[in-house]
Amino acid sequence: MPGGDAAEAPPSLADAAARLSARSLDLVGTRLELAGVELAVARERLLAALVLLAAVCACALLALMAASLGVIAYFWDTARFTAIVVVTLVFAVAAVVLWSRLAALRRKAPALFASTFEALREDAQRLRGGSGGTPP
Repeated sequence: MPGGDAAEAPPSLADAAARLSARSLDLVGTRLELAGVELAVARERLLAALVLLAAVCACALLALMAASLGVIAYFWDTARFTAIVVVTLVFAVAAVVLWSRLAALRRKAPALFASTFEALREDAQRLRGGSGGTPP
């Protein structure tokens, strides 16, 4: 009976390759979903930061303009040029300090898709036969 022998025979190489391909595609799909979630979170965080940054900048510029005009008006009769130079230098120093803090924040930011890449590395290690996980 040819039908009975086929049911008892071990799976063929083509069947094993098909199963491996299906599992690999499932694995890639899961990792792509993780990357999509990370991208959505990063996008939302960036949008919220940009909106807050715009509001902060608008308020800060208005306050600084009013304060600067107040300082200059106060010293107008006695030392107007000195007042203008001092106000300008204060703003220049503040700009340099804020720029350096922004650069530090950007350096400390986590890499985009870091979790996705780590999961893909672990998957590759498991497929190569390694443990893939961290030791207990």
